[in-house]
Amino acid sequence: MNPTAAPTATIERRTGLSAGEFRRRYLHPHQPVVISDALAAWPALARWTPQFFQDRYPAKQVTAGGQTHALGALMDHVLRSTKDDPAPYLRNEPLADLFPELLPDIQPPPAYLSPNWLNRPLTHPDVAQLNRGAKIELFIGGAGQSFPVLHYDGLCTHAFLMQIYGRKQYFVYAPDQTPFMYPVPGDPNRSQLNDVESPDLEKFPLFAQARGLTFTLDAGEMLFVPGGWWHTVRMLTPSITLSVNSANSSNWRMLSRDLCRQVYRIHPSRKKRLKLAAYLGAQRALNTLKDWAGSPS
Repeated sequence: MNPTAAPTATIERRTGLSAGEFRRRYLHPHQPVVISDALAAWPALARWTPQFFQDRYPAKQVTAGGQTHALGALMDHVLRSTKDDPAPYLRNEPLADLFPELLPDIQPPPAYLSPNWLNRPLTHPDVAQLNRGAKIELFIGGAGQSFPVLHYDGLCTHAFLMQIYGRKQYFVYAPDQTPFMYPVPGDPNRSQLNDVESPDLEKFPLFAQARGLTFTLDAGEMLFVPGGWWHTVRMLTPSITLSVNSANSSNWRMLSRDLCRQVYRIHPSRKKRLKLAAYLGAQRALNTLKDWAGSPS
């Protein structure tokens, strides 16, 4: 690891954090945090292991690493995965589509996830993609595997990463580090860097100035990554994680800005962009009123 490019700080970890304090101290100020007891009530913590999936769904076909695998064989590779022979990464799979019968194992939802405006009806044709972000997604990987790209979540949505089994090492960089992140042209939330631990500083010299956070996430913990924060991860052991994206009054303006830019690139019409901006502004006002009235997410 190049010491000049490695994150040097760690992250605040909390237990007994109320939903109100979370919103005041982390959500609205856009500060990441690990909540160590967020998932304590979930049956999944005692049930979900690679062996559980191997035994219960040995023949189920899943996609990992761009190929189709029988889940039993994939879990066998996950259990013996190494850095030199990493198991294909099963990632970004909606849990409700893949294993709907397991949804009771992750109840009740942590209060920190609410409000999430992505769960509410969005009728404009250019925003239908937002509802996908509210789906809980499943990630299963083995030791030595990593997320393939340094990124921040699309449209500056917040990410909640919930560790069910195993340990991961995260690398996280604040939005003010973007000048050192080498965004992909035309895809600004993805970095051209694919290895923050051993970066090619001849190709990406500014990354030597990047400063961020590095820490582990253990089973039972939840990480909040605010919108616009760059992050990537490496698995230290076999790992099972859930994630969900959210948007609300804390990041809706950023989401609206990025979505309008995205749609404008596809449909270069000023009138269309203004109509979309007006719709998103109206949704912000409506959802803010619902939150004040105590409407559920």
